[in-house]
Amino acid sequence: MKTPLTPLDLVRRGLKLYPNNVAVIQPGARQFTYREWGGRVFGLARAVTAAGHAGAHVAVLAPNTHGGLLTYSAVPWAGSVLVPLNTRLTPEEYAFQLQHAEVQLLLVDESLHNKVEAVARQLGIEVWVMGEGEAGAEFETKLAAQDASPLPIPVQDEDDTITINFTSGTTSDPKGVMLTHRNTLLNAIETLYYFKVDQGSVYLHTLPDFHANGWGGVWSPFGVGATHVCLPVVRADAAYDAIERYGVTHLSAAPTVLSMLTDPASAKKVTREIRVATAGSPPHARTIADMNNLGFHVIQVYGLTEVSPLITIAELSAEQEALPIERRAPLIAKQGFEMILAGEVEVMDEGLRPVPHDGETLGEIMVRGNLVLKGYYRNPEATEKAMQGGWFHTGDVAVVHPDGRIEIRDRNKDVIISGGENISSVEVEGVLYAHPAVREAVVVAMPDEKWGEVPCAFIALHQDQQVTPEELTRHVRAHLAGFKSPKRYEFREDLPKTASGKFQKFILRAELWGNKARGVN
Repeated sequence: MKTPLTPLDLVRRGLKLYPNNVAVIQPGARQFTYREWGGRVFGLARAVTAAGHAGAHVAVLAPNTHGGLLTYSAVPWAGSVLVPLNTRLTPEEYAFQLQHAEVQLLLVDESLHNKVEAVARQLGIEVWVMGEGEAGAEFETKLAAQDASPLPIPVQDEDDTITINFTSGTTSDPKGVMLTHRNTLLNAIETLYYFKVDQGSVYLHTLPDFHANGWGGVWSPFGVGATHVCLPVVRADAAYDAIERYGVTHLSAAPTVLSMLTDPASAKKVTREIRVATAGSPPHARTIADMNNLGFHVIQVYGLTEVSPLITIAELSAEQEALPIERRAPLIAKQGFEMILAGEVEVMDEGLRPVPHDGETLGEIMVRGNLVLKGYYRNPEATEKAMQGGWFHTGDVAVVHPDGRIEIRDRNKDVIISGGENISSVEVEGVLYAHPAVREAVVVAMPDEKWGEVPCAFIALHQDQQVTPEELTRHVRAHLAGFKSPKRYEFREDLPKTASGKFQKFILRAELWGNKARGVN
């Protein structure tokens, strides 16, 4: 009687029990009932199968549109593996990810087609264009030509891969995180529990769905008959308009979006309490207080793509919830406690021993349980390294307070987290080294009021060579997405190194941050 665990079962339940509820709305486009949405899910699943891609790897490149959201259910329903792509990359980066993930079919929104069309053609990948315009008409015809009746869930093994999500990590080439049906269902159930989503909820997609499957938000609201509101472009005015127009009750967002919503130039007091999950970097206590004063209830969560992705929550007791926001906000700004389905989340020393709960002793956050990734796709070395000693090593350095609350202090990884986007310092350094004038390059995070942190490059030039920051920026942007480009360049005769020749990044980072605590994931 046992059936495999899969988030598709949440979708199945929603389609069965709430046929007349509004399932999906896209402002300025269309909206669908659960009955209509089911027809689209099964139509696309059959179209993928008819095209010979059942069981294959199928990529999606789309902003938060109804077409993009559809792929998270329909592609796995065809027995295929979905590969969500970041919408802000360069053709060169798309080429690597599409090739590494062995993608056969690409579903792309018409607004992004020109970024990837040539790459897909060179790799021999079939492309279907989605959208509301003329370019998306053929896609709609494909769906309309298919039988819209329900299909059985095709999952035979809950440990099969459902998505491959790329994360930069600390290496120059991004790694493909294989998440399973079991991983993603348990994460989705956690989000329903902690965020208190039910049939009357309206979930606004302000978090990019490609970010670790929207933290489960691409599946979980369907399970209880809630309504999804897709927001292709995240601006404060568009978000506030959707909040009031559609009765939004929940949203997830990086702290940069919270700063956008609390900006005095655009901030509005909402007419109902809206639950907000935030991660990517801890929000400042001031931001939490400002959100509270506008009527938002902020919950901080922590995790990584590799753990499906959420494993801790800044949970408060009833007494703490009753505190004034000025005292409550600093507690919410800490990472908190392991979630109910996260398994074991410990801060450990190098000997895999839990650190004392003194708020001072540093250790690394490690995890073992049902949310840990299956592995990195076609990268067994990275998989083995990440799971040494039977624990997944996050690379994040933290302390544990006497009440058991985890607080991150630093990270082993040199990832720069800018507005919720992971930027590999090694990747940027590699591009800078390719410039003929550059002898040495070290990239570290520097503070930024809007994005939390952004890349800063320390450069040592070859003798008698000259180059301007503007020239280096053009060079980087020719190879990488714009958000990865350093926002500041410091030119030095030499860069600090250890006796063995390793760069001492902590010295350079200290110059930029001083006594200010660095925002961390």
